[in-house]
Amino acid sequence: MDIEYLLWLQNLREASGNMLTPFMVWLSDFIHGGFLLVPVFVYWCLSKRGGMLLMLSMEVSDFINEIIKMTLCVYRPFVKDARVIPAVRKPSSYSFPSGHTSTAASVFGGLAVLSRRKYAWFSCVCAVMILIVMFARNYLGVHTPQDVIAGLIESVIVLYAVSVIMSHPERENLFMFLGIAAIVAGLAYVSLKSYPSDVNEKGKLIVNYAGKIGDVYLYGGNIAGLIIGRLVERKYVRFRASGFNVKGVIVSCVGLAIYYALYFTVRKDCVSFMTPFITEWGGLFVHALVSVFFAVAIWPSVIKKVCNDR
Repeated sequence: MDIEYLLWLQNLREASGNMLTPFMVWLSDFIHGGFLLVPVFVYWCLSKRGGMLLMLSMEVSDFINEIIKMTLCVYRPFVKDARVIPAVRKPSSYSFPSGHTSTAASVFGGLAVLSRRKYAWFSCVCAVMILIVMFARNYLGVHTPQDVIAGLIESVIVLYAVSVIMSHPERENLFMFLGIAAIVAGLAYVSLKSYPSDVNEKGKLIVNYAGKIGDVYLYGGNIAGLIIGRLVERKYVRFRASGFNVKGVIVSCVGLAIYYALYFTVRKDCVSFMTPFITEWGGLFVHALVSVFFAVAIWPSVIKKVCNDR
């Protein structure tokens, strides 16, 4: 039934002349690109606690999502059935659960939780956006309904758990300790386990699992940067969100430009520089750790100096 549903959507795409396809593609690209800056902006400019909630739930959910993918090794729907023709370049990763849904549900879900009392209408908009992202992944032919539903459930559970943890400082300290242990265990697990060796018609692996292991190291580095940055910020920086004012927005936007360049633009060069010393996977981990540490602890010290000091 899942394949038949995707084929129905595929016929709908073709019958409408792919009218919705550009928007769905843009939305998918945005979720794994500029959308990742939203939690950081909230953390710097609007709400320190709220931003940390969004960042933690997003990064933990992404890490768990990749662990599940690398454990179950479920192929994409177009691999299962050649009749499914994706509307985008065929992703080379595993399918279950949907990473885009997981990210969108973590951030939009977190925004919905944070705004539910004062801005109930915005919470509704966030819920609708999650559903649109889920639909987009099916519409583009890269995920089954099971993939997106699992991604949603996973993120809801993580968001709830992070909310409970952050409401009790002593639990947060325990989470940080267990988080480091979980990262080490997760990285060892994906590095040592075996993976399917099925090949496509060109004789290449259907999924280049070595590259996907690198993604797990990347997400693990994100969480490590969050944990270390949180510890440093609480002890030494102790900044306050700048507030949604001209100065605060400008300082936050400058920081976002630097963070985006550091995390995305120069990632390949940084990893290449470190690879001879600590391997490519290690380079991804260190680069992610430093980038997120910048967001959590370094730029907040600038905000404290420019916006908090009187």
